[in-house]
Amino acid sequence: MRYIVLFILSVFSIAVYGLNIKIKLLSEYQLNKVDVNIISGMYSVLCDNMKVVTVDLSAGTSVTLTYFEDKIRMERGLELVGYFSEIEFIGTKYNNVFSLKTENLPRERIYEENLQASTSSSELLLVNTIGLEKYIAGVVQSEVFGSSDDVEFFKIQAVASRTYCLANLNRHLSQGYNLCDGVHCHAYKGKCTQADILRATYETFSDVVVDTSNKLISTAYHSNSGGMTESAANVWQKDIPYLQSVKDTFSIGARNYQWEKVIPKKQWIAYFVNTYGSKYTQPEYQEKILNFEQEQRIAKWIIETDTILTKDIRTNFKLRSSYFSVQTRAENVYLNGKGYGHGVGLSQEGAIRMVKQGYSASEIFRFYYHDVKIIKYTDVINF
Repeated sequence: MRYIVLFILSVFSIAVYGLNIKIKLLSEYQLNKVDVNIISGMYSVLCDNMKVVTVDLSAGTSVTLTYFEDKIRMERGLELVGYFSEIEFIGTKYNNVFSLKTENLPRERIYEENLQASTSSSELLLVNTIGLEKYIAGVVQSEVFGSSDDVEFFKIQAVASRTYCLANLNRHLSQGYNLCDGVHCHAYKGKCTQADILRATYETFSDVVVDTSNKLISTAYHSNSGGMTESAANVWQKDIPYLQSVKDTFSIGARNYQWEKVIPKKQWIAYFVNTYGSKYTQPEYQEKILNFEQEQRIAKWIIETDTILTKDIRTNFKLRSSYFSVQTRAENVYLNGKGYGHGVGLSQEGAIRMVKQGYSASEIFRFYYHDVKIIKYTDVINF
């Protein structure tokens, strides 16, 4: 297996040469201090565009970066290298790999290619410059590894992730990078180490999903639709032709198909009273909110003159989805729900079942997204 991984990596490195993107790292953490450890390859270090560190960093060496009065304090062991506005770690050999370790991070994260450190908003800003396909493999491993071991499903996720990335390349451009590594963009926890995911990414090299006008689509996806996907208009108040609700029998019965949550009756009623007014203290209104059947997905729960958004209830009570029914027993409210996530676009568990039943990638994308096709991004984008 080790030799298979090494072979794929060698081919992969050749194939991905060209398009590089910049990813903000450790977005969810306050970064005041971080250790940069060189794992393999060789790194040239530029401090404010000058080679202050005359000897390139090799495997096994490390430096510590600390935020200090809008500067970066750089130390190498006990040696103080200096204070700088920007520090670049540029890989100069094959297979350049480094890791980041900070006290807030449960375990170190391993990354490929280059790193840029600067300061922003009174903390360190770390940006990984990496080839697109290596990044996509890392995203797929971060987002779905463990939910399936099927190469064909990894291909679906790679195409969806690549499409999303290219469609949102300018999301953080004004901040000096393309995307962040958090859920705001794409979960990205570093270098991909799984051979099947590397293979899936390589075999779908440059594949993206476009609409009827050859425009990259928003490849929204979620864990499980609960048997029916949601339209973008109902979730994001924007009607998108290819993101319409579809009946999804492929998601029924999967791990995240059903859920239940118990909420104290008083807490449930208090939400409606605080949000929609004191009339919900009245028995006739309470009867409506204590017993409610959602036979199919609805975005708006209409009670008299009130329009109650089910997504707001989901957010307030931290529910798995907005697709739920309500029953009351004694002093508790029971929410019996279906699905996991916002419900828009592709259901990952549904796609896994479709793959097992022999559906092709094109068929799966066309099922969850209306009137789309797969093409090479080089056919529609000029870099």
